[in-house]
Amino acid sequence: MASKMLTGSMMLGGMILGFIMTFLETSTSETDSFAVVAQQLIDSPMQTALSGTVFTISILATLIGTAYLARSMQGENRSGSDIAGLASVLAFLAAAILLVSSGLQNSLLDTSYTERGGDPAVVYAISEGIAHSSFSLIGASMLLLGIAIVRQKNLNLILGAFTGLFGLLLLIGGVIPAGDPGLDSTTAIEAVGGILWFIGFLGWFVTTMVIGGFIIKQARST
Repeated sequence: MASKMLTGSMMLGGMILGFIMTFLETSTSETDSFAVVAQQLIDSPMQTALSGTVFTISILATLIGTAYLARSMQGENRSGSDIAGLASVLAFLAAAILLVSSGLQNSLLDTSYTERGGDPAVVYAISEGIAHSSFSLIGASMLLLGIAIVRQKNLNLILGAFTGLFGLLLLIGGVIPAGDPGLDSTTAIEAVGGILWFIGFLGWFVTTMVIGGFIIKQARST
């Protein structure tokens, strides 16, 4: 079982590192086609490889830290133990899915892939679809973790409630059709889904950092 300091550091540090890497990754536009984005990534191999690898490490650290926290909440006669266990499994599954997505994008940087007839646009589209699906698992994991925190009262109850709420929003936003509310082609349902997903994503980012900070504080006080 990981120590509290390690768990908190992975959750807080992973999110901070991921935030920093968003400013260093290859610049792309959401309106660009998959073919255009894939070519932009191929044209900047060093930047793409470095930012992609570090970003993947940061997200893996965050999710593994979340899984460690959930596992630490398991035990006989502990309220929400089964819920915490399921949250841990979902966090690990999300980490595995994101690792697969990252591996697919890294394959674009291998010149032998295109030389053998591979289609970069198809690979990039698949990797994006796989990555997007992981956020439903992240949302479900957050929802269950928040419920477990509220039941066990091992962390701030308000923080646990917000964790569950943002997890629910991220889960709903990942299940229903989601789109950019600013585009004319986006339907009302897609706009709502996009807004819910965005709020849930920001909530995941903030609550994970706060939980990590709380755990580090607890570790230092014991």
